[in-house]
Amino acid sequence: MKKFSGLLVLLAICMLWPGSASAEFTKTKIAVLDFQMQGEDFGNDDMGSIVAEWFITAMVKEGRFDVIERRLLSKILNEQQLAMSGVIDETSATQIGKLLGVKVIISGSVMKVRDILEVNARIIDVENASIIAAESVRSSTAGRLQDLIVEMSGKIIKNFPLEGYVVNRNEQMVTIDLGSRAGVKAGMEFVVYREGDVIKHPKTGEVLDVERINTGRVVIKKVLGKISEAEVATEVNPGDIRYGQLVSSVVSVSKRFGRLFVSTNPQGARVRILNIGPSYSWGMELAPGDYHLEVSAPGYRNESQWVALDAGEEKRLTVQLGPEARATPPTYAAPPTYAAPPTPTAAPVAAAPSYAAPSPAPQGNGKFINMLRSNSLKQKTDAGKLIVRDGIKDVEVLDAVEVELLKGYVPSGSDRNAVDAMSWLCKALGASGNKKYKETLQTVAKKAPHGKLQKYAKQSLDMLR
Repeated sequence: MKKFSGLLVLLAICMLWPGSASAEFTKTKIAVLDFQMQGEDFGNDDMGSIVAEWFITAMVKEGRFDVIERRLLSKILNEQQLAMSGVIDETSATQIGKLLGVKVIISGSVMKVRDILEVNARIIDVENASIIAAESVRSSTAGRLQDLIVEMSGKIIKNFPLEGYVVNRNEQMVTIDLGSRAGVKAGMEFVVYREGDVIKHPKTGEVLDVERINTGRVVIKKVLGKISEAEVATEVNPGDIRYGQLVSSVVSVSKRFGRLFVSTNPQGARVRILNIGPSYSWGMELAPGDYHLEVSAPGYRNESQWVALDAGEEKRLTVQLGPEARATPPTYAAPPTYAAPPTPTAAPVAAAPSYAAPSPAPQGNGKFINMLRSNSLKQKTDAGKLIVRDGIKDVEVLDAVEVELLKGYVPSGSDRNAVDAMSWLCKALGASGNKKYKETLQTVAKKAPHGKLQKYAKQSLDMLR
C-alpha cells in the first residue's frame, strides 16, 4: 500500500513538473508557396520557386519552424486544384492552411522593373485570415538578392518570438524550459516578465490579457535539448527574476544598425525623421548616426529633437506633446511696455532705443541669449535644443551661440554635461545654414578634447557645405 502511495506522489510530481511532456515545445508549422513572377526577362523561369527555396532554407536553419516539404505541398495543392504559386488572398490562405495543418503561410511576388529585382512577401495567419506582416527587398543582382532574402526572413522571424518559463534560479544563473529543439542558441537574449493585473473587457467581463511587468533580461550561455542555462544580464530590482516567470526572446539587432522605438502622448501622433528619406516605422533599423526627430499632432505643439543612435542599439523614447497655445493678440497689444514711465528723465533721443529695440521677435529671441549666457549648462543645452527645434536664424542669437561655444568647448573634455551642451551649440550653428560659422566649427572639430564633441562639430560642419 505504501509503495502504491509513493507511486501516486511520484506521478503527481511528474505531472506538475515544468519539464514534463505536457510542456513540450511545439514548433510553428508554416508553408512557403512559390512566389509569383511579375515582369519579363528574368533570365530564369524558376525565379519564383528559387526565392521560395531561399526562404525555406532560412526558416529551417532557425530551428523553431516546422516547414512543409515542397513536394508534399505541391501534391496537396494539385489534388485540390489550387495554384502552387501566386499572391493568394486571406480566404484562400485559410483554405490551404486547413488542408496542410499549418498556422502560417508565406506568399508573395518577384517583380522585375528594368534592372531591379523586387521581392514582396506577406505573412498570413491562417486561423484568423489576417496579414501578420509584409516585407520587401530590392536588388540589382540575383546573387545579392539571396542575401537580402535571408535578411528578410530574419524580419519575418521577429513576428514569432520564443516564449517559455523560468524553471530554476541559482544566484546569477537561471534555467528556462526552452532548448535546442525550440531553436534556442547560445548568445540569445530573453526578456523576463511577471504577471500583473488581469485585463478585462469593461462591458462583457471577458479576460482580454494579463499585464506583463518586466523584471529583467537574461543571456543564454548553455543550450541542451529541452532546457537552456542563462545568465542574468539586468534586473529591474535585485532578485526580481524568479521561478515561474515568463520569458520571451528578444529580436537581435544587426551589429551594423540600431533600432528606434518612439512612443507618443497623445497616441497616434505623427513621427518623422527629417534628415532621411524613408518614413518612420516602429522599431525601424537605422545606420549609426544622429537623426532629427519631429513629433506632431493636431491641437498640440510640435516637438523636435536630435537623437543619437549607435550600432546594435535599441533606443526607446517617449515624446509628450503639450497643448497648442492659443493666440490672444489683444492682450499683448493693449499694454505698451514703453508707455509706462510717466516722466522721462532722459533726453528723448536716448529714451527711444530702450523701447524701439525689443520688438516682439527680438524679445522672444532675447530669451535664448539669456539662456546661453547663463552659468547653467542645462540652460545652454536647452537653448541649443530650442534653437534647432524652432529653426532660429537670427544672427544676434547665433553669434551668442558662437561666443559660448568658443568659450566652452576646451574645458568640456571631462564633463559629460558640458560636452552635451557644446554639442547642441554645434548643432544650432549647423542647422542655421550660415557659412559665417564654418571656421568656428572647424576649430571645434580639430581641437575639442572630447571625441563626441568633435563628431558633432564635424556633422554640423557638413550641414554648412
